Amino acid sequence: MLISRLQILALFILIASFFTASVGYTREGAESFPFSDFSSLKKTDTAEVVSIIDPYTLQLHDGRIVRLSGIEFPDFTVHEAGEFSVLAMKVLEDMLLGQGVNIYQTPKKDWGRTTHLGHHLAHIERIDGDVWVQGSLLALGLAQVNTTQRTPELAQEMYSLEKQAREQKLGLWEDEKFKILTTDEAAEHLDNWHIVEGTIESAALKNNRIFLNFGKDWRTDFTVSIAPKDKRLFSKAGLDPLGWGGKAVRVRGWLRSYNGPYMEIDHPEAIETTP
Repeated sequence: MLISRLQILALFILIASFFTASVGYTREGAESFPFSDFSSLKKTDTAEVVSIIDPYTLQLHDGRIVRLSGIEFPDFTVHEAGEFSVLAMKVLEDMLLGQGVNIYQTPKKDWGRTTHLGHHLAHIERIDGDVWVQGSLLALGLAQVNTTQRTPELAQEMYSLEKQAREQKLGLWEDEKFKILTTDEAAEHLDNWHIVEGTIESAALKNNRIFLNFGKDWRTDFTVSIAPKDKRLFSKAGLDPLGWGGKAVRVRGWLRSYNGPYMEIDHPEAIETTP
């Protein structure tokens, strides 16, 4: 579905209300700006943004490359940027080019701070206005939440902003292509990253791996699994997935085929309890 001119106009009006700074700006006077408490992270630097490489990636004045952690642009690939990704890049340019930013990363120096390419993983805050970049993109409906085992921080804050945008049908949430899938729809959307929601029928332990079954036939129905090496993270968070039978949840990750549609999650933040 192509973004209509009306949609683009509405989004730009919303963007303007987010990012147009005024003389005498104060945090108290700008309730529409997404802020965050970064206390779960470590402020590792302050820098100036000189380039927006793609919707995930910024270049700093000293040449460093920073990748925005915790979010997903479902219409972006290395080969093509969809309309929402292009709009996200426009937002980032308007918000960040020539601006000073605070860089927040995982507390552990050797855990979750860089990619295999040497790019820095971080949450970014524009200094002018204390504006949280990831939160802004989520609030505009231009991104979805996608935490990882190494960068799980601020998940609940991001889920809240994503939920608000979804309820308002902002940005990609107005496009059926990016909707949350039901467990029955999962089989039609394999080999891609998706969000799936449903009710866990049963939970089982096999070869020390946890399986969450969303139907009565585990050979064909949607299944989520947790590997043995990742179970400790759930235990550490006080969670017992084996007791989740009957729980309504939303999970996100790579959807593939293995005895029906299948997804593996490796950290607690990848699964939400739904009403």
